[in-house]
Amino acid sequence: MKLKLTIVLTFMTLMLFGQTRQKVIFDCDLGDDIDDAFALAMLLTNQDKLDILGITTCYGRTNDRAKVALKMLYETGQDKIPVALGRNTSNTDARANWYAEQFYWAKDFNKLKPIQQSATDFIIENLRKYPNEVIIISVGPVTNMADVIDKDPQALKLAKKVYAMFGSFYIGYNTHPSIDAEWNVKVDIPASKKFVNSGANIVYAGLDVTAMVKLDKVKRDILLMRQSVLTNALSGLYVLWGNETPTLFDPVAIGMILYPELFKTKKINISVDDKGFTRVNENQVPNAEVGVSIDSNEFVNRIMKSYLFQNLER
Repeated sequence: MKLKLTIVLTFMTLMLFGQTRQKVIFDCDLGDDIDDAFALAMLLTNQDKLDILGITTCYGRTNDRAKVALKMLYETGQDKIPVALGRNTSNTDARANWYAEQFYWAKDFNKLKPIQQSATDFIIENLRKYPNEVIIISVGPVTNMADVIDKDPQALKLAKKVYAMFGSFYIGYNTHPSIDAEWNVKVDIPASKKFVNSGANIVYAGLDVTAMVKLDKVKRDILLMRQSVLTNALSGLYVLWGNETPTLFDPVAIGMILYPELFKTKKINISVDDKGFTRVNENQVPNAEVGVSIDSNEFVNRIMKSYLFQNLER
């Protein structure tokens, strides 16, 4: 009887304290819109639930994007998280080579460096090392995802899931009732086509669940007055971004992992056309799961708590 009680107590302890954190890789284009920075901050403040294996940068000046990530990691004492550079595509066009205003925040930062391994190899290595255990959070153009597919066609299928801020399925920007060619799709259409046809288990946080998620002035002022290392970084990057009310597209992809009860999703078949529109193909076998509704007020309340109730620092 005593042995049985010991076994039961041990099992209960493991259930309470031995739960493993979800392994994630964050693929982003920090420095363009401001929402990538808010997404990274959301990850950093939820490490009790998420094991951040690494951050990979995509699109354009991937080295400058990495500097922003590295400085945020350094100042918040998260040096242990590696940052890997995606393929630099700044020679694609003038827009890809833009030195974004947010890059000035980390312009001379040199206390941390990216790892030598490329983003492609880093993603493949971790998917092979932890098959069906890793969630990839993709919140930028899917160039790195396409490079993974080209190098190892089966690797992305080893992801537990891919949560992607990608696409416009039933509504467009600013909740317009017609769809748009969403930025992450249209900036690299060949990569987007490979991505949606990869056979990976992909959940899309498209404009249908992101376009309405706004950070109003009251909440921005609260973050500014919080005066923590992390919120100061967000406020500084926001000022350099230079616009008024941010739409927090990218954090929603993370929210779908952490707060699934705030969302409704639908399994459908999608494709990408030659203009970068994500098309819904009715009556075809589903190849995707897309978000179709969100409790946006509750979502914003929860992420505000994660930003405010933390003391990340060196």
